Amino acid sequence: MLISIQFFNMKKFIIQNRRILVNTSLILLLVTLVAIQAYPRAGGAGGSFGGGGSSSGGGGALGILLWIIFCIPFPWNLVVLGLIIALAIWGNKKSKQQTIFNQLPKGDMEDRQKALNRYLQVDPDFNVDNFKAKVKKAFIEIQESWMLKDMGKVRKYISDGMYQRLNTQFKMMNILDQKNIIENLVVKNIYIDKVELDGNFDIIHVAVNATIVDKFVSSKYPQFNSGGSEEFVEYWSFIKKRGVKGTSLFDSQNCPKCGAELPKNAGDVSQCSYCKTITNLGDYDWILSEITQADDYVSSYSKAGKESTLAMKVNELAKTNPDFSIQNIEDKASNGYLQIITAKVLKDPLIMRRFVSDELYAKLSNFEADNIVYNRLYLNDVTLIGASQSNNMNMLSIAIKSSFQRVMLQNGKATLLDGAMNSMTETVIMSRDMNPQLSKGSLYAHVCPSCAGPVKDTIDTKCQYCGAELNSTKSEWIITDILGVAEYNDYYQSNKDTFIASVDIYKLESLYDVRDYAFNNVLVVMAADGVFDPKEAEMAATLAKKWGYKIEKINPMFTMAKSGGLVIRMPEDQKKCQKIFKLMEKAAAIDGFVSPEEQQLLDSVKKQYIRED
Repeated sequence: MLISIQFFNMKKFIIQNRRILVNTSLILLLVTLVAIQAYPRAGGAGGSFGGGGSSSGGGGALGILLWIIFCIPFPWNLVVLGLIIALAIWGNKKSKQQTIFNQLPKGDMEDRQKALNRYLQVDPDFNVDNFKAKVKKAFIEIQESWMLKDMGKVRKYISDGMYQRLNTQFKMMNILDQKNIIENLVVKNIYIDKVELDGNFDIIHVAVNATIVDKFVSSKYPQFNSGGSEEFVEYWSFIKKRGVKGTSLFDSQNCPKCGAELPKNAGDVSQCSYCKTITNLGDYDWILSEITQADDYVSSYSKAGKESTLAMKVNELAKTNPDFSIQNIEDKASNGYLQIITAKVLKDPLIMRRFVSDELYAKLSNFEADNIVYNRLYLNDVTLIGASQSNNMNMLSIAIKSSFQRVMLQNGKATLLDGAMNSMTETVIMSRDMNPQLSKGSLYAHVCPSCAGPVKDTIDTKCQYCGAELNSTKSEWIITDILGVAEYNDYYQSNKDTFIASVDIYKLESLYDVRDYAFNNVLVVMAADGVFDPKEAEMAATLAKKWGYKIEKINPMFTMAKSGGLVIRMPEDQKKCQKIFKLMEKAAAIDGFVSPEEQQLLDSVKKQYIRED
């Protein structure tokens, strides 16, 4: 009898409070669904990783949403809830597809007409066909010069920083007795992707789609031989001073100013022997200033930033220096950075002395006793991320992302330290007086800024002609520090009040999701032994589908992996690094056997990126 009375009272309560109970149930269901949908994205992992943190303000928004649903009469609250659930599922699916890998370019794309139309308003005489002809000529000639390890033929139209990128690799190749054999080069397509205005300069980013047989060969260390046939898309960036017309550096070996024949053996300096004109400053024609791989280009934070607040602030410097541009500063930073690395490898401080401050020289010149050389060394991206002012000086922060593979030389033997190409970001701080003296040349081109006299690699910081201090900030940008990511963040936090504009260094790869890091690295592991077997290919396709990648869009990733074009990438967050590494281990063992190459890669990645806490 007691049970019947209790049941009757409960039934009466449910009927009387039906709306409240239904809404409470809906709220619990919604909270559960929101939690389920939010968890995969908390770590940015598309459903496969957790971790991360919470979004500020999220709880308040959810509370308001719950209150609104609670107030809606039954059964319309069910309709609203259904729409919210459908939108959440659709949003999660869309977020999975919004990945940089789905933006990798196809080789058959056409010119970005909107970018071209905007530029034609600035330069109505610009001829697209003539420009593309120069790009194609430069592409072919630079490949030929690269194979010969002699950039003399093309030095007149490549920037100092671009020259140093190539020349640094030549020095490493010579130590390892390597040569790069290039055959069957075919340019399939060239299209203009983006046009930028940078200070008093114009920059055009051009995509080049080509096929090639590309082999690295060493008779002394054949274990490092690699390469084969591949098809790829690269982005070549050309810079020119605005308004320059009429002169072509691509069809003539003569000085654009006096007409004399230019030196055929030009090295660090592209200068006429007669009138001393420097040809590669953008004063006469388009100059190649950067080459970027497709995956780095689409994930680059910097190229979209030249019209940002940071760029606007920094480009005010162009008012007092007509030769100033962000691209020019990034070019100097890459030049100096690579020469510092070269000085360390060759244990020759003379190479870097002229463009580092006395304090930084003391910090860097204590070279380690190890004999490390680079089997590969490339700069992926060079990005201005900050500008500050202090003690009557301008200071620019340039983040440099590099890819490298190190070799230890000892007792006549060469040991590979990195199983694959690794990546690293460091920030170069460059300083110059706020009211600089007129510069007559660039230290980065071996020219004294005070008198334009030639400067050799020397420990002496005084010009042999005019006696001026070479590494002085009075007329040249001098490298005053090099900092890792965490070090730079600390530096920024300590000097925040001096910054006029900045970009968070942790956002440089903000377009990379955790799943993007993982997928990229899984492909590198699969390609470590040089083969994609059926099980590995099946796993890659399964992962791609699970994480929202479009197979037709990420085919370039497979091609780059097979040709060794992908590099190991890791975020700063250690928890994410550890989860990515576990997936890499699973990928290596998917075929039931971990090859020695795969194990070596895993060991080197663990040593390089995983901290044992």
